Parts: sequence; structure tokens; C-alpha cells
Amino acid sequence: MTRTRARMTVLAVFLALVAVACGSSDDVTSTTMATGTVETEAPTTAVATTIAASTTSPTATLPAIDVLDARDVAAAYFEAYNEGDLDAVVAFFEPDAEFLGQFGSLTRAEWEQLLVWNLAQGTVLSPPSCLLADEFVGVSVRLVCDHGNSGAVTQAVDGPAVAIRLTMTFTPEGISDWKRTFGEGPDFNEVGIPFSEWMTTHHPDVAESVEFGNWNSVEQAERNGILTAQYGAVWRVYLDANDCGYDEDC
Repeated sequence: MTRTRARMTVLAVFLALVAVACGSSDDVTSTTMATGTVETEAPTTAVATTIAASTTSPTATLPAIDVLDARDVAAAYFEAYNEGDLDAVVAFFEPDAEFLGQFGSLTRAEWEQLLVWNLAQGTVLSPPSCLLADEFVGVSVRLVCDHGNSGAVTQAVDGPAVAIRLTMTFTPEGISDWKRTFGEGPDFNEVGIPFSEWMTTHHPDVAESVEFGNWNSVEQAERNGILTAQYGAVWRVYLDANDCGYDEDC
């Protein structure tokens, strides 16, 4: 009888310890899942590791972004660009976003000057065709968007849009990088070179002002963009008067 009671006592203590241990584990798990943090006086190594992982995970600190979100932002970017809304376009980007053009890396100031020059002359981007390049759910989505680019001079002479491939990475905080390269098709030289030659011959005093990249500030880029649009229209009048196309000598 004494041995039986002793065994029952040991078994009861063992079951009580198991129940406490299981209850403690469940509490830690549920608290970690709900809040990402656990407050204990002296957490075990295993629990401490779980806490660190849950509080440093990108998906725990950033709102989710998916492909549909990125596509919506891309569409809004193109719309703001075509409306000439400088502030709206700039607002899409993270403060430390990286920019890469056809001719190398751009500082943010250089990219903004390029943007202002294009918006000032009324550059139009055709609706993009955007495909997924990379996706890191909850962190970033990278899209490759093919579209056409028609500057003021191209529009003036009904020239072909330049094929552009724009790659952008979208995060919950904004666009983190922007890369523009030529796609398959005509480039800027097709209309740009004949226009530059005509400007040098007929308007040499302002020819340099309408050359691509010939600016050192946002104000100068805006002024040159406006001049580009104005002289593009003058070139069109000249071509019509002489009954020739932009790619003909007249």
C-alpha cells in the first residue's frame, strides 16, 4: 500500500510538471505570434532566439506589397508623368533612391533635372507593358515596363516614339531604384540628329540650349525644355514650308 501511494504521488507530481511546462510553451508561442514580442524576466535561449527573429523580420516591420500594388504605383507614375506633375512624380521615390540612365549612374539632382527637362517640353510616355522581374513578398517587387517616349520634337514632326525599357523596384516606402535603357526600336538619334543639325544651321545662337543634357540646374533644365518645344514647332513649320520630312535634306 505504501509503495502504491508513493508511486501515485510521484506520478501526480510528474503530470503537474508536464502540464505547467506545456502551458508555459503555449503561452510563449501564442504571445509571440500575436505581438512579435514576449516579456519574461529570464527567457530561455530558445525563446530569446524566437523573439529576435520575430522582431527583426522585414515582414514584421513593413506593410505588405504585392505585384498588384506595384502595378498600381507604376500606372500612377506614368499618369503623373504625362500630366506634367513634377511633385507627384518625385513623391513616388524613396529619399535615397538610386537612378541609372542610358549613359550611367545619376545623382538624384541629375535625375530631377532630366525629369524637369522632359516635363517642361511636354514629353509623353505611352501606356506601359509591365512584367514581373523579381518579387520578395512583403519587401519589394521589381517590374520591367516597356513603353514609348515622345519628346516635343518627335511630337512636332510626327516621328517615331523611342522604345524605352524602364525597370523599377517598388517597396512599401516607395520606388527604391529606377533604371532606364533603350528597348528594341528607334532611339533618340533618329529625330534628334536632324533637329540638331537644323538648329546649328538656322538658329546657331540657341542651338546649344536645346542639346540633350546641356543644363546645370533645375531652372536651366526647365528653360531648355521649353525652348526645345518652341523650336520643335518652328522646325515643323520649316519642314512643311519646304514640303519635306524630318529625315530629308531640304
